[in-house]
Amino acid sequence: MIGEPDVDAAALMARAADGDRGAWRELYLAYRDYVFRTALRFLGSEAQAADITQDVFVALFGRARQYKPQARFTTFLFRVVANRCLNERARAHTRLHDDDASKHDALARLSAGPSENPEAHLRRAESAAAVRRAILALTEWQRLAVILSRFEGLSYEEIALAMSTSVGTVESLLFRARRKLGELLR
Repeated sequence: MIGEPDVDAAALMARAADGDRGAWRELYLAYRDYVFRTALRFLGSEAQAADITQDVFVALFGRARQYKPQARFTTFLFRVVANRCLNERARAHTRLHDDDASKHDALARLSAGPSENPEAHLRRAESAAAVRRAILALTEWQRLAVILSRFEGLSYEEIALAMSTSVGTVESLLFRARRKLGELLR
């Protein structure tokens, strides 16, 4: 994961399993922004992303005893995030559209440069909006693979574990996603 927090997540999960709420809080503070960003990029809704973030950490705390550090914690974490996002999309039964620019304000705030002139900021915001629309137009699995690869920096192996699939499937998803994104952004 890009810019992974400097915490011993496995030790924190073990402490959380013993009922240490302080350990759970440390995990939450270390990873909440990553979970929120991933959910926001996948769902396109700040409110849904906030709900998913809360659900993910409630689930982690509830399952702390079952956590076995066989892979990096982030791989386990993004598997939970991916499942929650896919479940949320299944419940919604609708394709997200970029009709409301305000639902992407949180992403814009995360990436806005403090000293940009207004014209450069507008150009960058328009480009970012076009990329978000294109990503939202991908299939759910392609979108998730792109988000985990491009925005979270996971390897193909980590993405495969997080998505409960094979590396070959991840490669195929990313190939098709890149091709589709190229078509949409021309």
